[in-house]
Amino acid sequence: MVKGLFFSPTCLQICRPTPPYAATTRNEIVQHLKDAQQGKIPEEKQSPSPTANPDVPAGNENGMKTGTKGKGRGLYTIRPLQPSEFEFSTNDVTAPVGLTAQELQHKSEQEGWFGMRVDLWDEGGNEEGLLVKVQYWWRLEDVPQNERMEGEAPGRVWRQCLHDIMYLGRKDGTEGAHGQEILE
Repeated sequence: MVKGLFFSPTCLQICRPTPPYAATTRNEIVQHLKDAQQGKIPEEKQSPSPTANPDVPAGNENGMKTGTKGKGRGLYTIRPLQPSEFEFSTNDVTAPVGLTAQELQHKSEQEGWFGMRVDLWDEGGNEEGLLVKVQYWWRLEDVPQNERMEGEAPGRVWRQCLHDIMYLGRKDGTEGAHGQEILE
């Protein structure tokens, strides 16, 4: 559970390419991460959401794909979201978490969410390695002492409250293409 401690217990996950790959709790998200580490990831649906990122290609058939995980080193880029990215797709995408896109928007404004865009991928392994483009949303929360990470001061702390998966699939050549520093 250590991996999930920086997720709020009520952290949500929406997945634009495959809406059923949603989650409504920290435990569900941790299970999705374990599945991905074993190469079990959902395939992107054929028609991307109308609000999908334009740098994301059309996907594959629905279903779970296994064995696409590369064996190379994990790389990523991270940046704050631009104001134009403060949206939550469509109601079809958000329905699996029990909220409309407008309700998520309102919740983010009321709770003062802060968003970061992260692209994660494998390098040097399988050429068909996994690429994940996600917007991680954070909010300040009161966290019980037994769920605090080492070094966290008393009081409100930042926890992830929403994972908005923009793309989940094979590397497509756009990884690291937006000029951010590539981190390992």
